[in-house]
Amino acid sequence: MTLDWKALQREARKQGTSAERLAELVALGPELSREVARGQHTPPYVLQALAAHPDPLTVEAVASNPHTPPQILEGLSLENAALAKKVAHNKSTPASTLERLGNSQSDQIREAVSYNPSTPLHVLLILRDDPNSAVSDHLLLRSMGLLDLYGKTRDVPAETLVRAMALTDLIPAEAAARLSECADPDVQLGLLENIDKVALSVRNEIRQRLPSKEPTHDHTRP
Repeated sequence: MTLDWKALQREARKQGTSAERLAELVALGPELSREVARGQHTPPYVLQALAAHPDPLTVEAVASNPHTPPQILEGLSLENAALAKKVAHNKSTPASTLERLGNSQSDQIREAVSYNPSTPLHVLLILRDDPNSAVSDHLLLRSMGLLDLYGKTRDVPAETLVRAMALTDLIPAEAAARLSECADPDVQLGLLENIDKVALSVRNEIRQRLPSKEPTHDHTRP
């Protein structure tokens, strides 16, 4: 009987496919084991089992899957550079693992960490001064781009804006003006804390505009 591989691949990715059926698909060969490892509906315990699969590409897919348990991601990151790079890109990777990978000797792994939205700010601040321009330049450019984007797209999260302000060397004049009008107190506080980065042409204006809006809520709460 000829197998319908495309149908089997869809089944491997389909929500509701049982763990028993996924195991059967994995046994049919690496093409399907990779699909199961990539699947966004694959249960974490199945991904945990696939982390020990003999096919390297299956294991790499496990390392990239955001549903892979954090402890498995930590273990995979210690196995080899290829897996460490995949884990460094994974948004579900624990902060402690990302911090360790951010100190890697590999430029590619550090670059992957710099792209990860879950990387702690203190790690990004170190990477901002990375000797590899592929890491440092992209962080600065991405931060500048986010600040410029704000005002055109109103759904940029406040946390993302605050991180961008901390990572950039210069907050453009137009971006600073829009940020100073933002109602979110965390954004206002972030701008105040980074006022020395605001373009000189509007710095005094922004400085005068913000005091009356300075956040009053307690930022010392956990």
